[in-house]
Amino acid sequence: MHYITVDNISKSYGEVTLFENLSFSIHKDQKIGLLAKNGSGKTTILNILAGLDTPDTGEVVFRNGITKAYLPQEPVLKEQLTIEETLFAQDNKYIQAINAYHAALENPEDEKQYQKAFETMERLNAWDYETHY
Repeated sequence: MHYITVDNISKSYGEVTLFENLSFSIHKDQKIGLLAKNGSGKTTILNILAGLDTPDTGEVVFRNGITKAYLPQEPVLKEQLTIEETLFAQDNKYIQAINAYHAALENPEDEKQYQKAFETMERLNAWDYETHY
């Protein structure tokens, strides 16, 4: 089952062609690596997959419902965050629900906040998220 399909993409900057007619797919549980000399377009390919850049030709297709996350080559770190907070600081509805639930537990007098957090955890079935991912 294809999670990502890259079909005949090309990318150039002015007269310099980084790659052309590049095609590949990534399947569930597959691990990949990009090996090439400096300046050949590895970072550009990752930027295209992350939606930060577009190919000149071809297309990238993601399976419905797939979630993408991207750690840039030079990440911007926020000094006020812990390492754990930095690692999990992403747009992930499960992590957000777990964080909201933990915050509600620290503030038990706010029953409305707790109920909302509890219902979100139930709806997402996020109770054992940390053991699955």
